[in-house]
Amino acid sequence: MNDTRPAVHAAPIWLGVLLIVTGAAGLLGAFSLSVERVELLLDPQHTLGCDLNPFLTCSGAMESAQGSAFGFPNPFIGLMAFPAPIIMGALTLGRVAMPRWVWTVFSIGVLGGLVFVLWLAQQSIFFLGFVCPWCFLVWMAMYAMSFPLWVWGFGSGALPAPSGLRRTAAKVSSWGWVLSLALAVIVVVTIMVVLPGIPRFLFSGF
Repeated sequence: MNDTRPAVHAAPIWLGVLLIVTGAAGLLGAFSLSVERVELLLDPQHTLGCDLNPFLTCSGAMESAQGSAFGFPNPFIGLMAFPAPIIMGALTLGRVAMPRWVWTVFSIGVLGGLVFVLWLAQQSIFFLGFVCPWCFLVWMAMYAMSFPLWVWGFGSGALPAPSGLRRTAAKVSSWGWVLSLALAVIVVVTIMVVLPGIPRFLFSGF
């Protein structure tokens, strides 16, 4: 049977806005961490603005082995990767229809990013025992970006999927944010439970 799905797909405006906002948020986090990393290299005694307490610290994350997972600082990955969703979002707002292979490659990249930040969150919470504030912003940006993109992609046919999954995704194409919100809540609750010093610090002024 011939595939009757269109060869090119123009994403909805809301997805374009989401990709730009989350891409910009992730890029802000990556840029801020990169600047802080350079400052720390220039002056190892420098106190970073995001070192709030032993449980909320950027320098601890940067100086850990997990902070250079591929042999160089992780923020450099964000500097290279986060322009991609911004560009995709801008093309979407321009009503540019893109081939399925473009959406597929982009979605695979987003999946790789999500897996990476989930691993970093797991390492940070359960092994290092602290959370980097700028890293947390990057995590949230990836959570917010991922599921709405995939649900729309599967439902519209922009991403390859079995017909059953495609029909289901099409019915809930604008509700992917629920999955993103659920993942964000799970991570935040995990942080609060495993690292009780964070909520004590956040609510110490009340």
